[in-house]
Amino acid sequence: MKGYIRKAAAFLAAALVAVSAAGCADKKEDEHDHGHNIAGVSAPDGDYSDYAEKELKPESSEVPVFITFRSSFAEDEEAVKVAEFYYAMSEKSVEYLEKSVQPDVLKMKLDSSTSADYLNVQYDFIKDSVIGSDFKFTAVTIDDSMTGEDAFNYYDSLLAKAAPDLKPTSKKVFKVNCLYDKGDGGQLSIAARLKEKGMNELEVAVYTIDGKPYIIF
Repeated sequence: MKGYIRKAAAFLAAALVAVSAAGCADKKEDEHDHGHNIAGVSAPDGDYSDYAEKELKPESSEVPVFITFRSSFAEDEEAVKVAEFYYAMSEKSVEYLEKSVQPDVLKMKLDSSTSADYLNVQYDFIKDSVIGSDFKFTAVTIDDSMTGEDAFNYYDSLLAKAAPDLKPTSKKVFKVNCLYDKGDGGQLSIAARLKEKGMNELEVAVYTIDGKPYIIF
């Protein structure tokens, strides 16, 4: 278990909440606002439907936690995987971790440890180093979709190492935020906590392989 914790600490920066003096200080984070500002967006054909915010809800969609995103960022199936991944972190759900992450990548990351061990380490890190108390994610938002080959280098190398024969047909890297209960019926934003502590925003990749989207982290 000690060896696993050391390994978890080594890749946690890329996996969940990378610690750095990130250059995101200019981006204002509002604890109570998880919408998207589309002011200034110009759609060439005048159709702004891809820029409208979509919602997937547990009671009406196959997602374990509420998620919002733009169609221009993610397909529904990709958003579902993001929701499953962060739900797994919040609930320590082995089922949803293994359901969302590409199996070969997950096996390589765990390195003979268990999914339950990994989730316990991740939960405790968020609890102790980011939020400061027990937490439960109530909603997830996809705030941005990164572009450019540099955004994919790390995730490409992970997949190439874990499963060199697999070739993704689609690759996306998302900036993500999660909301959690603050105890009085309101919600707080993990992005605000990360900014306060000089940490990067949450980032996760979704690669489509053989027609199915998977988390790569």
